[in-house]
Amino acid sequence: MDTAQRLTLAGTAVLAVAWLAWPSPDRPETAAVPATPPTVWETWDAEPVDWPGRIDGAAWTPLTVLESPDPEAHALLGTDEAGDLLYVEQDADGEATATVVAEPGGVPGVVAAAATDERLAWIQSVPDAQGRVVSELWTAERGADGRPGAAALLTADTGDVITAGSAYDLQFAAEGLHWLATARGETLVTEHRSVGVDGGAVEVVGHRGAWQAAAWPWLASAGSDSLGGAQLVRTDTGAGVKVFAGSEELTLCSATWCRLIVTAEDGSRVDLVRPDGTDRVTVSEGFASAVSPDVGLIDRFEPLAETKAATGDATVVTLFDLQERTDYLVASSAGETGADARCLWWSSGSGELLVWHVLDLTDLA
Repeated sequence: MDTAQRLTLAGTAVLAVAWLAWPSPDRPETAAVPATPPTVWETWDAEPVDWPGRIDGAAWTPLTVLESPDPEAHALLGTDEAGDLLYVEQDADGEATATVVAEPGGVPGVVAAAATDERLAWIQSVPDAQGRVVSELWTAERGADGRPGAAALLTADTGDVITAGSAYDLQFAAEGLHWLATARGETLVTEHRSVGVDGGAVEVVGHRGAWQAAAWPWLASAGSDSLGGAQLVRTDTGAGVKVFAGSEELTLCSATWCRLIVTAEDGSRVDLVRPDGTDRVTVSEGFASAVSPDVGLIDRFEPLAETKAATGDATVVTLFDLQERTDYLVASSAGETGADARCLWWSSGSGELLVWHVLDLTDLA
């Protein structure tokens, strides 16, 4: 099995992503019209940061929001259509600029990124001369103004990288960088790989089966093991937690919450529950899907997206508040959606009028 096939296997094994594209059953001919939830904007004194969807004529997509040393400015990492990594910043006057941080030279290009106040890191994946996807881990120091310096290769010993669109596909923790890969062999084994922030030998610990990264130090089971329950395991100690669920419940976990999904002819019921079985609550019934593979962002919110016949191709974005146990309307006519560990974003408009709206969920907590 070549590397490209292994990446495909890893991607399909991580069912934490599967529900984001979970096939919707046929819609019923008639359905009750739900009450319109209150909006985020009338409930909290908060507003999103708006970014132009095209900078210097080129479209881009947010990847992760950064902390900026200037409270009046904003910064994030994004990717363009070529798979390049961009450092995008916006000053107090709303003027946005983009600096190319990495040019992998092929697609998919940059597939995961992480940041601290001092450093950026990213994994870039491109086909080699034989068409096999190979990956490298790169890093760049950030200056006092937050901008990245010169890029440096940290290691090419990445293995067959697994990415799930999670904020934790690559993460800084315990004085190192951590990611997952698929081991080469007949038995499915997920490798937890780590390397020091200044480089060195890559440490590899294998875990039998399919796993997805959660907030350090946790991994969550994926693949067929996620139907009827799940497992969490600590990568630092090996201690584990068994998550119990019904036999027909697809169970997708992050470090502090699990998403239980049961699909029927009239849509899906989605419950969130703590790994120990407490605090179970229904967050959605119908045709909504999760914006992020990560469950319960900042331990409080579950962003949901649904395309409705009344809105054409537009998407209704809502935010379920796990503390108040109610949902709030974010956008009634959105385009694309996404999230990282603490921010939710969605687009509106198209072409030259494309705009990204980025909401920091910590402003609501």
